[in-house]
Parts: sequence; C-alpha cells; structure tokens
Amino acid sequence: MERITLNNRYEIVDKVGGGGMAEVFHGYDTFLNRDVGIKILRDQYIQDADFIARFRQEACSAAKLMHPNIVNVYDVGVENDIYYIVMEYVVGKTIKEYINEEGALEPKVAVHYALGVAAALIQAHIHDVVHCDIKSQNILIDSTGTAKVTDFGIARAIGPLCQQTQENVIGSVHYLSPEQACGQPITPKSDLYSLGVVLFEMLTGKLPFEGTTPVAVALKHVQSVTPSLRSIVPDMPLFLEKIVAKALAKNPDKRYASAQEFLADLQHAEELLYSNESNKKVDNRDFISSDTPVPTEGVNDQTMIISKAEMIDGIANYKPPKEQQEIVEPPKKSNKKFLILVVCGILALLGIVYGVLEYSKMVVTVPDLKGKTIVEAEEILDKSHLTYILSEEYSEDVPAGQVSSQDPPANSKVKEGRKILLVISKGVEQGVAPNLVGKNLTVAKQLLKSAKLKLGTVTVRYAAGKPMDSVLEQSVRAKTKVDANTKINLIVNISDGQTVVPSVSGMTLDAAKALLSEAGLQLGTVTEKPDASAKNNVLTTDPDIGSVVGKSTVVNVTVSTGDPSKKDEKADKNALDSGSAKIVEFVVPSGQDRNEVKLVLINEKGTSTVYTGLARPGVRLRQQVEIAGPTRVQFYANGTLVEDRKI
Repeated sequence: MERITLNNRYEIVDKVGGGGMAEVFHGYDTFLNRDVGIKILRDQYIQDADFIARFRQEACSAAKLMHPNIVNVYDVGVENDIYYIVMEYVVGKTIKEYINEEGALEPKVAVHYALGVAAALIQAHIHDVVHCDIKSQNILIDSTGTAKVTDFGIARAIGPLCQQTQENVIGSVHYLSPEQACGQPITPKSDLYSLGVVLFEMLTGKLPFEGTTPVAVALKHVQSVTPSLRSIVPDMPLFLEKIVAKALAKNPDKRYASAQEFLADLQHAEELLYSNESNKKVDNRDFISSDTPVPTEGVNDQTMIISKAEMIDGIANYKPPKEQQEIVEPPKKSNKKFLILVVCGILALLGIVYGVLEYSKMVVTVPDLKGKTIVEAEEILDKSHLTYILSEEYSEDVPAGQVSSQDPPANSKVKEGRKILLVISKGVEQGVAPNLVGKNLTVAKQLLKSAKLKLGTVTVRYAAGKPMDSVLEQSVRAKTKVDANTKINLIVNISDGQTVVPSVSGMTLDAAKALLSEAGLQLGTVTEKPDASAKNNVLTTDPDIGSVVGKSTVVNVTVSTGDPSKKDEKADKNALDSGSAKIVEFVVPSGQDRNEVKLVLINEKGTSTVYTGLARPGVRLRQQVEIAGPTRVQFYANGTLVEDRKI
C-alpha cells in the first residue's frame, strides 16, 4: 500500500500531534531522503478565507527565520484541498511535557531553555515577525538539549497586517499578554510577556493564572497581580524573581525593551547560577530588571480565538492594579505655569536631539566573523560600532570557541549599534565509551548506539572459560570521552569454528567478496536496491555486520543500483512469484474525511505494523505482505478493527 504523498515528494508516515488550527504529521521527503514534519490545516478551516490567509502567512513569516532555536520551514503548498507546510523534523519533547512529567525544572535548566527562546525571538523580531503564541507546548527540546520554537501558526509581520482591526483575541489563554486579552495591537513585547509566563511555569511548575473559562483566565492577565515566585518556591533567587516580574509587567512600557535586554539578564542570571552565587548577596544593579518591584501576591491551552464580545463584560469594569493607576491629584492654586512650560520645552528639545542622533547613525558593513574567537569578534565589532549576542551549537567543522555562523551575514548593511547574533561552536559533540567487556556482542552494539558511538572492527579470539560471543577487549577504555561517532574496535570470544561478519558496508562488491573470503565466509545472493550511493556499493548484509557465525556461512548482500529513483520491482515480483509474498487490498470505510489507517501483519515471525497513514473514504489500499506460515492481516481505521483477514 502506498502512503499518501503530497506534491509527488512528501510521504505522510504517521500523526504526531495537533493544535488549534492544524494537525502535525511525521513525513518523509523522498527527494532529499530525510524526515520532515508536515503541518496540515484542519478540514473545518479550509473554507474559511481568514484561516487560509493566516495559514499561508505562517509559512511566509517562518520561512524567513533560519536559526538554531527555531524549527525551520522548508516548503508550503496545497493539493486537493490539503493545505500543508513542510518543516524541520525535531525528535524530542516539549517543555510542557517535561513539566507534566517532572514538575518544576531546575533554575539552571529553566534559564538555559529561556535563553534559547529569547535568541529565537531576537531573530524573529529582527525580521519584523511577532510569534503571538509563545507557550511551553510550542517549545521543543531536542536530543542535544536545544530549545526550538515551533508553530508560528498565528505569527504576523509588523506592518500592514497589524494595522487591521483586531476583532478577536488570538492566542493560548494561559500565556496571553494583557494587550492581547484586550484586543489591542500586538508588539514584540507581547512575546516577551508570554516568555515570562513560560519562565514562571518552568521555575514553579505552575501557571501564574488559572480559571474555569478562557475569558476568566484572560481577565486575570489584565486585572490580577502576578503571584510571587518565592511564594511558591521560597528559596528562589531574588534576581530570578525580578526578571520574571519585569517580563510580566502589565504595562508593556515597563517590560524589557527588547528580547536582547531579556537575553542579557538571563545570561547574567545563568552566570550567577553556575558560579554558586545565587544564594549570596548579589548586586542587582547589574540587571536591567533591578528597578522592578517584586510582587506580593484548568483550561485547555490550545491556540484559540476569543471574540471581543466575550471580553466586554469583564473589560468594561476593569480597573488597573494600583501600581498601574495614575495618581490624580486635586488641582493646586499656584503660579507654576511658567516652570511647566520650561520643563516641556526641555523635554521637547531632548526628543528632537535624540531623533537627530538616531537618524544620523552611520550605515556600516557587517564584518565576516566566521572562525573568530569571541574576543577577536568583539574587537572587530567595536571598530564597526556594532554589538553582539551569543548562541551555541555543536560543529564538526569549526573548532570550539570560534564563530560558526552569524546573523546578519557578512557584508550586510546595518546601522551602528546593531546587535549581531554570533553562534559559537561547542566543538564536536562528545560521547562516553561504555564498559563493553563481558557484554554479549549484540548488547555491546546497542550500548554503542546509545552512547552515539559506532562499532568498528570486530576481531575474534578463543578464551577458555569466557562466554561465547562476549567482548574480551575494547579499543577505548570505558568512561573515556571521545568524539561522537567514534568507532570502537572489539575483540570477541568465539570457538575455533566461528568467525565474525566483517564490515563491508560502502565497499565495492568485489572488495566485499575478498574480505568475506578472508574471514572464511562465502558471498551469497546479491540483491540490488535503489540508492544514491555508487553502483554496486554494499549497503547491508545478512547476517548483519559484526554477527558471530560459523565459518563457511553464506552472507547475502544488498548493493546500490546507483539510482534512487528506480524501484526494486524485480525483487517484489520474485517474492510474489515464489509465493512468499502476496498483495492484499482493503477499501477505506465511509466516515471521517480523512481516516487514520493501519495494517497489522500476524504470522509465525510475530506481529508487526506494515503500514500506517491517512486515507479518504472509498480509497482502495494495496499492500504487499510476507507469507510465513499461517498469516493474517488486520485492517484498522481510526483505531477500530475493520477487518481480520486470513491469507
């Protein structure tokens, strides 16, 4: 059975999640041979012109944002009323999932993740894009611990789109800024408020505001005083309390002026946390949030649209918290009008001077900083009157401590004072060699894979009293730090009549045959498979490389055709002709517009899922399955068994 394919390129593998507007699937790019994420607009919205426009806008906005802390968008399209976006496939969990499983995060971890999100927002805001829906469900943590912001589902460019009348409140209610709750214009500071909520949630395991309805929660963002972090976690450092308080200020003017400012305070906080000074007396004047007063005081979080009509009753009677209310004093009888005029004149003059200075900033060329150390980059930027912010990533090509990439790129034209994002190499990712001595060879392979290491050469030796197939020696001492993907050579205990299938992957067929012969093995069946590697290069072996087998064992190999576009139709035909395989057909029953279908094969080899995907009612599905003894195929639609067929 063929999977649903979009644009003759993107195969839908299985569903991985969904939000208020769209469903998300694990997909496969058959052109570039890589896993991708595919977001498909929900059926109920495909006739809604506003949602279609917002969906297209997500792709246009997000496609401009290439950054290690942002899930990158690759493609966008529509086919048969399926509106889809193709994006980077990230394996990991969301911050919300970590909080649900573990509760509050360690302050070091929470600040580290917040730094990644702040860096992503800097990149977005530089390109005049506001996310509008920052929440813990939209922040993925990948296998390296990097925070990646996803779901620009309601992101909008600052400009004409923001000038439209906002008839609705858009966003996830627990993370909504007060201005979003009131339907007022959304700015980059709205994202900073939402990040403040996420940071609050990470540090405490709780959300700042709860309520029985979305409107009730939204009104609390507008009306209620934000709870103190230390009322929930008494030993929380004061500087973290102030950072969160500044980010969650009701008045946007009292928040951080930019994501760069937020990031700067987070970087300082991280330094203090790692220097074990978080519980000592700290000079809070070093923080931008130093002047921020510390506060004394179960709704679904899918992205949703709340109409302004739902907010009217609450907003109509809204009074700002005391710290936001303007103090109106009774008029005093005095002759200070002249003094007031003088002060106003001075302020106006200062405003004019500031405007002239800002306008007169020189346009400079961004220097090429790749390969420079932080110190070298800082000196070069100082000469160009530019500043910088930092991010990190692993790199196999750039030594640790040097700039691996930058944004804006070299030779771009910017104004003096612009902050340049410098991505600093952390060097090659490291792994730790596990203790393999005494382990079965199969177990040793699994341990190497888990440690991000590879199996190297396996040599054999007989050792009396030692279990067969057990590792006698390893080339790298256990607990030694090595580069990821380093090959570890093993010596394995076998009897005189045994040998090991050598590593022939990537070799030419002739070279593989010679090496197999040296190991006392025979070349068996040679099967071709479509692949982009060179023609007749070995792809796999059966038995697998590293397997302990008897001498003279026949080893079958699969080699590349040299052309990934040619299907292995001959192998399929041979399997059908020999009776070891059969084509089964099922018709998708009526019901939902798109059904999650699954085929389960049950034979003497066990139970396995041979297909999962999406299909519309009435579609005929065809799938080749293996016959091995008594064989049955079960057909499921939307989790319900539709047919159990013996073949």
